[in-house]
Amino acid sequence: MTGGKGRLVYVLDDDEAVRDSLCFLLTSHGIACEAFGSPPEFLGGFDPARAGCLVLDLHMPWLSGLEVLEKLRSRGVTMPVIVVSGRRNSASDAALLEAGALIVLNKPVDVGELLALIRAAMDAVP
Repeated sequence: MTGGKGRLVYVLDDDEAVRDSLCFLLTSHGIACEAFGSPPEFLGGFDPARAGCLVLDLHMPWLSGLEVLEKLRSRGVTMPVIVVSGRRNSASDAALLEAGALIVLNKPVDVGELLALIRAAMDAVP
């Protein structure tokens, strides 16, 4: 990501420690971050007009990461989405990728890989 250009990484995870650590990681690398603790909070509070990407937990109360991704796509939101999960399987991975996720990563995530993916995703956003 070259200077941010007003772009933002949204982090949606119901685990406060994960949200805090991801936002600390991102901001310490000069990447703006906004965290949300629930799908309803995110869906009601993010700015679809602001360029950015989403780091999305798969397993959450209220709605799953897949349901959040499907709601975004049904609203015409095309921001890049990186899904993270501690409980992956081939069926959920396939459904997420078919719904438009860039990639599905294992928790705990490899920090270098996540940063590289976020930078690539943000650079690809017009």
